[in-house]
Amino acid sequence: MNNISEQNRHLEWSQDLSVGVSEIDADHKVMFQLFNEVHLLSNKEPNSAHLSPLVSELVAYTESHFKREEAVMTASGYPYYENHSAIHKELLKQIKQQSYLLEAGQQTAADFVIFLKDWFLDHIKGVDQRISSYVSGHEENIAKAIQKAGPLKTKTSCNIYLVDDDKSYLELMQAMSEAADLNSTAFSSGIQFLLAPITDHDLVVLDLNMPEKDGIEVMRELADKGLSPTFILVSGFDERVLHSAKQLAESKQLRVAKILNKPIDTEVFIDVLTEVYKQCDAPSPVKQKPAIQTITTDVDFSIVELKQAIEKQQLIVYFQPQVRFSDNKLTGAEVLVRWQHPVRGLVFPDQFIPLAEHHKLMGELTETVILQSIKAHQQFKSAGIDVNLSINLSAQNINDLTLPEKLGALLKQHNIEPEAFTLELTESEILTDTSSALDIFNRLRMKGFSLSIDDFGTGDSSLKKLYQSPFSELKIDQHFVRRMEKDDEAVSIARICILLAKEFKMHTVAEGVETQEIWDKLKELGCDIAQGYFIAKPMPGEAFIEFCNDHK
Repeated sequence: MNNISEQNRHLEWSQDLSVGVSEIDADHKVMFQLFNEVHLLSNKEPNSAHLSPLVSELVAYTESHFKREEAVMTASGYPYYENHSAIHKELLKQIKQQSYLLEAGQQTAADFVIFLKDWFLDHIKGVDQRISSYVSGHEENIAKAIQKAGPLKTKTSCNIYLVDDDKSYLELMQAMSEAADLNSTAFSSGIQFLLAPITDHDLVVLDLNMPEKDGIEVMRELADKGLSPTFILVSGFDERVLHSAKQLAESKQLRVAKILNKPIDTEVFIDVLTEVYKQCDAPSPVKQKPAIQTITTDVDFSIVELKQAIEKQQLIVYFQPQVRFSDNKLTGAEVLVRWQHPVRGLVFPDQFIPLAEHHKLMGELTETVILQSIKAHQQFKSAGIDVNLSINLSAQNINDLTLPEKLGALLKQHNIEPEAFTLELTESEILTDTSSALDIFNRLRMKGFSLSIDDFGTGDSSLKKLYQSPFSELKIDQHFVRRMEKDDEAVSIARICILLAKEFKMHTVAEGVETQEIWDKLKELGCDIAQGYFIAKPMPGEAFIEFCNDHK
């Protein structure tokens, strides 16, 4: 601010504008410095990309300043508080509207900042000057009130947007927002709302059914722009539409914190809005570094590297424990393959299994996993641990009609009973060549192997596959399990899976059990076995032995 030209001197901070309250004067100084910055930039570079965030920051500062100023008035017994507060609300409404016009190209930043500067000059010289005469004797209360109100906030704070074409509902939601002591901005059109300076920190209460541009289209456009505010979805449609809209939003990496049916219950809406606002307004948690070295999904591996990994025994197995709900007893573990790459660290299967499938290497890869699993089972036995190990098979493995004989001979060679292993096949990978698949499945079962249908409910013709195939275990997909805390329909799907399994004389395993609440719900539904981070993460063999001993 050292090189402000003469024509911009009228925008500088002046001691003549002091109202005699240090906290308010300090706020005014910061804001007028920002007036200068925006005004100078708007004259020098009217199309600068930096203008929009500066204007948004100025709006946020103004709103935060009013909150602090009102705290001072309350703490000092200022008698004109209600009138003063009404003036603040009216200005906030005007400046937000003008900032949206600015975003839409219907207003210039220069005109906007002149309007706001002139309003503040008049306000400070007039209304604000009255406050100072009520401050004396209340300094301690004012200091506490200012501290509670918080510092001036930048645009990282959360804005609340209400979007609904029903104006009566819009007014109701705005009244409920005010009752929760939260400021909100209302839009009766999705098109108008999309012109607002929306950020990832904001909260959007969005009606799905609107003319011109409905809520689904609004979410799609925000996702296309790379914006991901938090949503509360409301609608007069049935719950299935709301639920499906939530799934759609999540598929586009948009967070839906809550879905609400119309008519809206006042108390419920206030509670939900307050809770979600606190989550949006809270500082972002510091991301912790992972305990193990991983790689990003954009790293490409060559088929030559993968073949070398199989030959040089770089593929290793991890074990994720499985525990029985009824008595908390450890019953087994799922075997999960990893690639211990000599340069890139620990590589997860989603980055090399597709490569193996594409180049028809799943036979060799599965054989490696089975051999390591046999070795691990012998190691566990020596340590006094008798558990069932679940091994994933690929659709390519089921192409081999000699698979049952090969596996049977391999286990007999190592003096291990087939009952020690469960073979898992993802539902979506079950072959369309039903006769070959059933040939292999039945012979595997007759040799003593248990068969598990994995990720149940995510493929096609689930019931038909369940009816035709001799599976002994059904694994409820973690996509449903993880949503059971807040999604009643996910709970319903889990209940149906468990009932189906019981009807087919199968036991159930729930993947993705991550919290006590999910554990309790699944136990109540009658699920047999749990697997997930609530119990333990996948671990190497030595760590699994330690876990088993501790679990005893």
